[in-house]
Amino acid sequence: MDYHSFLKQLFLVLFPPLCVGCRRRIASGALCSSCEALIEIRSGFVCPKCGRRLPEIRNTCHKETKFVLAAASFYENPVVKELVHALKYQRIRTALEPLSKIVKSYLKKVTKTKEIQNSIFIIIPVPLHTKKERERGFNQAALIARIISDELKIKIHEDNLVRTKKTSPQIKTKNYKEREKNVAGCFGIKNPALIAGRNIILVDDVFTSGATMKEAVRVLKKSGARKIIGFVMVKT
Repeated sequence: MDYHSFLKQLFLVLFPPLCVGCRRRIASGALCSSCEALIEIRSGFVCPKCGRRLPEIRNTCHKETKFVLAAASFYENPVVKELVHALKYQRIRTALEPLSKIVKSYLKKVTKTKEIQNSIFIIIPVPLHTKKERERGFNQAALIARIISDELKIKIHEDNLVRTKKTSPQIKTKNYKEREKNVAGCFGIKNPALIAGRNIILVDDVFTSGATMKEAVRVLKKSGARKIIGFVMVKT
């Protein structure tokens, strides 16, 4: 055993990993088997405005809604909620492994839809501002987008949709109007020609009010995007 391997093993002995869900000691990873068994996986798509389940991806409940929502799991599920928070706010990268399993399990259900099988999509993660991404060390939406890309063998475009201004965290806003105002005009497209006429899977981590995703959809539609599926880990 080399020196670095020895230090790693010593660290695990002194500071064994804890399950993100129940805080019990585990041998490795982010979840114990008991907490992993509590995770629920959604199926199908929902209307991003009213939350109604949609029979097909092309159907929405409201004409003004320009995309359909694909949410892999439930924010009300305490284990999933802790996993999302562990990755996003505590920067616990081991949380990505069980989150990856959630994404893959959900994709197995929805990719049976003929409309996805017969359509050519590109994947675009919702970007962070460059300063925010440097502080966090990664963009969680991009990490999720890469899982989807690997699983579906669909090309990912990480640099075309960009944050043009730094916004306050949406969690600090009081209501939807404030959220909408906070993100207004915060996105831009570097090369609209790569968007025009394309079907897009737009990826983020959490869908709460939907203000951030709706603003990104608006910019993509303005650049000529056709069908857009908003993919998130959880919908609150």
